[in-house]
Amino acid sequence: MSNFINTKIAKISYFTAGMLGIIALMFFVFSNSTLTASTEGKGPKLQFNETEHNFGKVPQGPQIQYNFKFKNNGNATLVIDKVQTSCGCTGATVGDKKEYAKGEEGQIQVTFNTQGREGHQEKTLVVYSNDPENEKILKITCEIDPSMQ
Repeated sequence: MSNFINTKIAKISYFTAGMLGIIALMFFVFSNSTLTASTEGKGPKLQFNETEHNFGKVPQGPQIQYNFKFKNNGNATLVIDKVQTSCGCTGATVGDKKEYAKGEEGQIQVTFNTQGREGHQEKTLVVYSNDPENEKILKITCEIDPSMQ
C-alpha cells in the first residue's frame, strides 16, 4: 500500500479527487448565493422619503410637528409594529392604520415639545416593522432660541 501512495497514478488520483471536491464546494456556494439573491426583494420594504428633518431655529415653548412620509416598496404587506422615541419630549404616531399593501404610502407624525429646552436639540425615533431590515432610524434636529417670540 505504501508503494501505491508514492506512484504517479496515486498522486493524479488524489489531485483529481481534490479538484472535484473543490468544484463541488464552489458549486454549492454559488448555488446558495444565487438562491439568496433571488429571494431578496421579496417581502415588505419600508422606504422613507427622508430620514432626517431639521426644523432650524425655533422659539422656546410651542410643540413643533413634522410628518415623515414612507412607502411600502416591497412585494408583501408592511406592518408597522411600533415607533420608539429617544425622549419623553418627543411623540410619534402612525395613526390608526398599521398595515400597508405593496406600493401603499403612509406617514409617521412626530411632535417635539420645545418647552423648557434651549440650544441644539437632536432626537431619534426607531421604527420597528416586519421589513427584513426590521428597524429604521429617523432623526429630528432644531435650535431652540428662548429669545424668539
